[in-house]
Amino acid sequence: MRMIFWGSVLTGLAVLAMVMAGEIYDYQDTVDGVHLPAVDAIVCLAGGRGRIAAAADVWYRYWELSRPPGQLQLPVFYVSGMGPRSSWAVLEKQVRPGVFKVLGPENVVLETESVDTEGNARWLERTATERGWKKVLLITSRYHMRRAQFIFEEQLGRQRSVPIEIETMSVFQEPFEPGEWTTELHGIQVTVGEYLKWLYYRFFWAPSK
Repeated sequence: MRMIFWGSVLTGLAVLAMVMAGEIYDYQDTVDGVHLPAVDAIVCLAGGRGRIAAAADVWYRYWELSRPPGQLQLPVFYVSGMGPRSSWAVLEKQVRPGVFKVLGPENVVLETESVDTEGNARWLERTATERGWKKVLLITSRYHMRRAQFIFEEQLGRQRSVPIEIETMSVFQEPFEPGEWTTELHGIQVTVGEYLKWLYYRFFWAPSK
């Protein structure tokens, strides 16, 4: 009887997670990709395939709009969580050749220490403080943005005397649309897993001081 009871409880929790998990897509980006605000840095969270290439394309749009010099400010391209073995050569393989041609080392910060979203935020806070950044554009996948935005706003915003403003732009990465995640196993795994992480950070986590 006890096994049946706990089996029923786990089944109920799994069903509830399936029903509620789509909540992670319930947000609105602040940047649409057409009207680009002035920012000090484009912050790409490198934990997913295709994010770096998409974020580099956004940087390239800023580069085009900054020509001639004196127009829209050219932001730093900040790539977070690439891993300790990352290098300029590794970055080159993930960026379109046309973008890489105009992307110089002076335009890039490769953050290689963080291993999760919380670490991404802490290391960005350190760099932003050192460089005096006031506003950044956060780029990550659709399924990841709600949790990432929450963590970054808590770490870089609400607990600081001078908050760093976070703009957001989601990029398409997974082979499923947010409204279709229940139609395939991969979409379910990604969405439900992210939802459970979102619940933890929303209700139990506090940013480091």
